[in-house]
Amino acid sequence: MATETRATTPSRTVTPTTESLPGALALLGGLNHVARALVPFNPGGTSLAQVVLGTKRILRPDGTAILIRGANGEYLFKTVDGAFAEWNRYYLSGSAAELLDKLLERDTVVLFRRGQRSPWAREFLFGDGMGWGAAAPIKPHGEMVGVLLVNHATPLPFRPEHVAALQNLATLAGVAEREDSHRAHLEDLFMGVIVSLTMALEAKDPYTEGHSARVAAYSEAIGKQLGLPPEQLDIVHRSCLVHDLGKIAVDGNILGKEEGLSRREREKMDLHPVIGEDLLRPITLLRPLLPGVRSHHEHFDGTGYPDGLAGEAIPIEARIMAVSDAFDAMTSNRPYRHALPEEDALAELRRNAGTHFDPRIVAAFEQIYPAVKRTLEHLRPRS
Repeated sequence: MATETRATTPSRTVTPTTESLPGALALLGGLNHVARALVPFNPGGTSLAQVVLGTKRILRPDGTAILIRGANGEYLFKTVDGAFAEWNRYYLSGSAAELLDKLLERDTVVLFRRGQRSPWAREFLFGDGMGWGAAAPIKPHGEMVGVLLVNHATPLPFRPEHVAALQNLATLAGVAEREDSHRAHLEDLFMGVIVSLTMALEAKDPYTEGHSARVAAYSEAIGKQLGLPPEQLDIVHRSCLVHDLGKIAVDGNILGKEEGLSRREREKMDLHPVIGEDLLRPITLLRPLLPGVRSHHEHFDGTGYPDGLAGEAIPIEARIMAVSDAFDAMTSNRPYRHALPEEDALAELRRNAGTHFDPRIVAAFEQIYPAVKRTLEHLRPRS
């Protein structure tokens, strides 16, 4: 029979460390702070991240992780900190997932430590040097969705109020998971509307049809080559899909003009990044996309528009988009010129690396282009 320590009866054999944990009043204040941090639609992060941050601040473990159970029975390390950092976005599956299911069936906080004859201690002390752990089920509205897991190098002097705080943090994690899922649904809804508008705009012109989708595919591949994290890749992809939204306010005669634009027409055309930003700004959920939309025509040497940004002052998604956007434009037919051969377009990117474009991103594009090209041929309109 496993001898893990139940939350309601802390083990008498655990030797308290010299570390101190906050008292009941401080715990209450900390929990209140976490609850207030779960602001709906807070851009730039997730509500689950606020719970992990709060757990770290209140209980001071060496590692914190929120694992969410998928429909296939696997558990995703969805939000992590400290000793769990290397497990970010990994899945717990097989016998380990089944063991976690059994732990969560107990429907209580479980404490465990290395050296116990306990399956939890053998399986769920993840980080190097971790000797103590605790797991609290995440169960909003009676539905078991995951676990809040903490590890520490030595046993923390958990008293009943700390156990209660951990369970309350797990309850807040359940609220946060629902909040993040709701936000993701709304983001998809808003993005669907905006992308539909952009696609409709492109579909009116056979020269630009599919342009944003191709730019998004190129850019995401560049981002992967550069090692950007999944959250940033998502921002890159979605920014590309709406980067030309501002052209909805540009006269169609200017967009489709076969000869060169006059100075006044060029000024109107150059406003489209700012107009796109203005159209998206009221939608709080889409604000992470604003830097890429506004800055995708900035030049690496500072000669671009609308702000004359240079070098790494230009957002990374905008620098990536600039390369993808230019390549797709050069290799597509336009009213005023025929498409360039791909090799000529690549040579043009190389020639302008360091002036128009970030050299590192041009190099990354050249590395990924042969593979990406094969998957995109069906997206280019036939001449």
